Amino acid sequence: MILIDTNIWAYYFDTTLSEHTQVIKPVEVALRQGRAAINGTIVVETLHYLIKRLGPLAGGEKARVFMDYEIPLYALDVETLNLTREKLCEYSHLGIGGRDASILATMEKESINKIMTHDHAFKRVPTIDVIDPV
Repeated sequence: MILIDTNIWAYYFDTTLSEHTQVIKPVEVALRQGRAAINGTIVVETLHYLIKRLGPLAGGEKARVFMDYEIPLYALDVETLNLTREKLCEYSHLGIGGRDASILATMEKESINKIMTHDHAFKRVPTIDVIDPV
C-alpha cells in the first residue's frame, strides 16, 4: 500500500502544472495495482485545492472523479488523532506539521510504510519510505 499525498493528487489533476506529466504514470500504476490509499486530511486538502485552483465547475468535476476512486480512505478517528499528537511531538523539529502528522499517524495505524509525495519534510522521517516522482 502507498499513501498518496495531496501534492501528488494536485499535480495529477492540474494539467497546468509542470509536475503533471511526471506523476501520471506512478499514480496510475498505484491505482491499477490497488496499492493507492488516502486519509481524511488528504481528501479535504485535495478537494480544497481542486475547487480553489480550478474553479467550482472544472475543479468540482475533478473532485468528483477523485472521490469516485475505489481506494482505501482512512478516517481520522480518536485513535488516529492521538497518534497524530504523538507524531507531531516526535517530528515537529523535522518540519512535520499537524496535517503531515495525521498522515504519519494513518501510516503507522494501517501499517503503511510508503508515501508518494513531493514534500521534503517526509524525507526526514526515518521510519517511512518516500517515493518522489517529481
